[in-house]
Amino acid sequence: MQLKFPPFLRALVPLTLLLSHNGCRQKPATTAPAATPAATPAPVAPPTKAAIPVTVSLTGMTRGGKPYFVQGVGGDKKLPALAARGANSIRTWSTNGLDKILDEAHSLNLTVSAGIWLENECSWFSYKNPQHCQKQAERVRKEITAYRNHPALLAWGIGNEAEGDGSNTAYWQQLERLAVLAKEIDPAHPTFTAVAGLNPAKTKGLMEHTPHLDYVGINTYGGVFGLRKHLKNVGWDRPWLLTEWGPQGFWESKKSANGSPLEQTSSEKAAMMRRAYDAAISPDGGCLGNYAFVWGWKFESSATWFGLFTHEGDTTASVDVLEEIWTGKKPANQAPAIEPIRGLPAATVTPGQKWQASAAANDPDQDALIWHWSVLPELQGHQNNGRKIPDPIPGTIADPATASPSVTAPTKPGLYRLYVWVKDGKGHAATANVPFEVK
Repeated sequence: MQLKFPPFLRALVPLTLLLSHNGCRQKPATTAPAATPAATPAPVAPPTKAAIPVTVSLTGMTRGGKPYFVQGVGGDKKLPALAARGANSIRTWSTNGLDKILDEAHSLNLTVSAGIWLENECSWFSYKNPQHCQKQAERVRKEITAYRNHPALLAWGIGNEAEGDGSNTAYWQQLERLAVLAKEIDPAHPTFTAVAGLNPAKTKGLMEHTPHLDYVGINTYGGVFGLRKHLKNVGWDRPWLLTEWGPQGFWESKKSANGSPLEQTSSEKAAMMRRAYDAAISPDGGCLGNYAFVWGWKFESSATWFGLFTHEGDTTASVDVLEEIWTGKKPANQAPAIEPIRGLPAATVTPGQKWQASAAANDPDQDALIWHWSVLPELQGHQNNGRKIPDPIPGTIADPATASPSVTAPTKPGLYRLYVWVKDGKGHAATANVPFEVK
């Protein structure tokens, strides 16, 4: 996620991508002497890595000639746990460390949609500047050339939310040049770009200027429920893949009286993801699959908003939902369930004001629950994305290991958030929080 986070020229036909494999030749066996009962097998050269060709059409994606529906996540950490949960693919946003990521993914039978980062239009880069575009193309050529033959590679994601509002024609023209370049270097793998929602301007730019992109990746959260209807309304009739989806985004959620976004509990997020998948994701209508966001933890708007894991590495109920989607079975041990926090006297409190907070939680496996409450500063804005979890405000929670702690408002005026993490001791957790202002 990056939130700073054609008419169709020809009928879309299945793109048959053929790749000649460099076979491993066995060294000629040396004739054994007559007295030797059996010749010692000659050494065999280790196999070379070879790409597995991928095709895309409105009827779906194939990999190695077999149908392939993407069931994955965004992120490149904790891959053994991901494979054990039943996923088949991951998505990255750049090629940083891609060699090791591809190797690990391949060892786990996971594929990789490899992101190629594209610059946003800014003071030092313009898609209207031929020199800037040429330099970018040279970098893209190097990145594709370096990894094109890896068997774990699934597709090239050229750019993530670099399109702005969609009105910059020069951006779409450069994207087309890069897609053509990618096919010249690597005909075995399809290309896509990920956009922050597919509005009419973006649809027009893609349809008119990027015929060589095989599909579009769509990042959407609350809008996922009406996605298929929306695609029809804007006239999108090419393949698509849901490249980011998850809980309701902080930009589309309700706000508290002081303007802070109201976050869903982990249980509410899991329930939403179950409904969203059923509403939008299935191998028909040009849909090629999905990548849930995000496999791991990150600070974005809050300490718990998008991570499928907590900052301590525990999985949330959304991971259980994904496993059930991927495998058809519930996990052997599930994350706790939680209800919204209660007890905050008002959205605005006075310095040092005290109140009793509470939150009801339970564990489906009857595991003993471990509670932890904390008051953290409210940190909005892109400059805080990706930071470490902030230090808790001292002196605000008297008894953090209980289900109903005594809370004391910070003495310094400002915006804060009261959090609770409920763990089951088995690597799973539930989360909830509520924002408030000291004034």
